[in-house]
Amino acid sequence: MGAIERGEYAPAPAQPSERLREQLTDPSTTRWAGSLDGVVVGSAEVRPAGEPKTAFARIYVLPDMRGNGVGRSLLTEVVRDQQAAGMEILATTVLADTPGARFALDLGAAIGDELVINVLDFETLDRAALRRVVDTDHIGYRLVHWSGRTPDALVDSYALAKRAIADAPNNHLPTGAVVKWDRGLVRQSERERADRGAELWVTAAVVGSSTVAAFTAVEVGRSAVDVGQEDTVVVGEHRRLGLATWVKAAMALRLADERPSVRRLSSTTAIANTGMRTVNARTGFRELTRRLLITANIADLAKRLHPPLGAA
Repeated sequence: MGAIERGEYAPAPAQPSERLREQLTDPSTTRWAGSLDGVVVGSAEVRPAGEPKTAFARIYVLPDMRGNGVGRSLLTEVVRDQQAAGMEILATTVLADTPGARFALDLGAAIGDELVINVLDFETLDRAALRRVVDTDHIGYRLVHWSGRTPDALVDSYALAKRAIADAPNNHLPTGAVVKWDRGLVRQSERERADRGAELWVTAAVVGSSTVAAFTAVEVGRSAVDVGQEDTVVVGEHRRLGLATWVKAAMALRLADERPSVRRLSSTTAIANTGMRTVNARTGFRELTRRLLITANIADLAKRLHPPLGAA
């Protein structure tokens, strides 16, 4: 499986076997493998995305097997599975001007955002610079950290803050697609992560006794080495006060102190979101690569792929 991914992505830190086992047994992800004469030549995986009725998929095919129908056959299985699950939109990211991008566009997919993937390398982490950011006084605000279950006193405000992600500059969120986060959905999400052995670590800027003004979140598994940033959000009336930089710097130090196994933190941001890209630069992230967000209507894909092809 690893050989299939090589050449498509910039090198990442080696994952320990237990981390790979976690990923491959994640109950929220469905996987397929395409084989030829007993050799795996392609694979596909799909999982729920963060938006309603939307699934996120990846399809990998060995370079010398491309153009032989392997990817199309795997996509047919993904589409059939997701139609049965009631999903409507399939999303993925691809490098621009690659066979993967051309494959998606030929099947009627649409380009949404151009994304920049940034990484923060912990082996060269400038702790002193991050500490200076964290120690900067933000009058009226305090940092609050949690992992797993959101404190009861903050959960309602946290849910409302999560809705503010809709304000971020993007080209891919259809009207009404932003999740209407509330206490119930937050608790449901926490249970689902726990079921697959992961936790969401959150660092928030809180004003007053229980109002979340800004937060950043990272999903951490039991044996994570390369972890991914999820949302970083500042609620409207609290913007332009440096809170995003504050919480991201605090999260980086928290990971470095409490999870020394982590070697790299990655963050994906729309090119159009210049504000968050500036925040990433201030906290030491460097640009790794750029990708295109691709989306397609699953019903339209099914029509284009019919009749289903056999295994390539």
